Formats: sequence, structure tokens, C-alpha cells
Amino acid sequence: VYDEPLRDLALASVDTKHVLAALNPIWRSKPETAARLRGRIERVLDAAKARGLRTGENPARWRGHLALLLPKRLKLVRGHHRALPYSVVPEFMRALAERTGPAARALEFLILTASRSGEVRMMRWEEIDAEALVWTVPADRMKAGRDHRVPLSTELLAIARRGGGSSDAGGLVFPTQRAATFLSDAALTNLIKRMHVV
Repeated sequence: VYDEPLRDLALASVDTKHVLAALNPIWRSKPETAARLRGRIERVLDAAKARGLRTGENPARWRGHLALLLPKRLKLVRGHHRALPYSVVPEFMRALAERTGPAARALEFLILTASRSGEVRMMRWEEIDAEALVWTVPADRMKAGRDHRVPLSTELLAIARRGGGSSDAGGLVFPTQRAATFLSDAALTNLIKRMHVV
């Protein structure tokens, strides 16, 4: 095992054993991160060779080299997130309603409107017609690239008003607590984790 970090090595001395030592600890547990790391190491070493700082083959290259030495990388499974069993949804929504803060209100609003995270997190008051009870999501936040009108109930409007955002100058409906910026996607994910759902 080579404990010396890659950053402490001379570019000319980096070889396969050093690259493997950097990748092996995360190759199975964090496959996407490991793949990106391998690619970055390869680019750095290619650049070093182009500048005459090293010679020989690139020890971080995949084809015909690391592909033969590392176990087959687990592919990232894309698709639907795990669903909450419908029988526990009422209990979850009651628990969510008791939580405070913009992330809780944004998640509540997201669930009740069946909207995407980015649509809700970046929502501005100027998009809401409180009299007509309609929220118009602008085209630039829609996957289809077209404005999307979402009917609202008085309860949904009340949830939005408890989101912590100011309606002055079309401000964010669900801003972060520390600054007038929109919530990160992780804010909602972390809230769900804290509620022991995932």
C-alpha cells in the first residue's frame, strides 16, 4: 500500500501503483467520484508529458491498462427514486407540517404540487397569481422548455407564504435562512434523511 498522496509525488515518478492506491479506496463505494478522479489524473499526466515533464505511457489510462487491473465499476443506476409507501404518506405529511423553515415548506409544496425540486426551490413571488391561484413556472426552469401553469389551492398559497421569502420585488418564495439565495437540492434531500425516510 502506498500512503504517499499523489500531490506529493514528482510528476515523472507517478506510476500505476500510485494511481491504484488513489483509486482503490473509493472504486466500489463511490464509483462516479472514482471515475472522475481517474480521468483528472489522466489529464494531468497527459499535460505533464506534453510539457516534457514525464515520459512513457500514462498510468491512469483506462483502455488496455486500468480496465484490466480494477474490478468492473458498478454503474450508476438512474431512474426513479425510492417511493414512500402510500400508507405512511399521511403520517409523513403531518410530521413535515410540524417542521419549521423554508426547506420544510418547499418540500411540502413540492409534494402537493408534484413539481420538480428546481422548479420549487427557485420559485419567485412574481410567478404566483394569488387572485387566480395559479403558479406559472417559467420555461427556463421546465424540462420541456415551455411555461407551465400549476393550479394552487388556498392551502398551497398559505404554505408558500410560510416559506420565509419576501414578496417584495418578486423575491424568492423559499430562500435560504442565511441569505436571499435559493435552497440547494441537498437541503431537501437532507431534510428527508433527517426524517428517517431514506
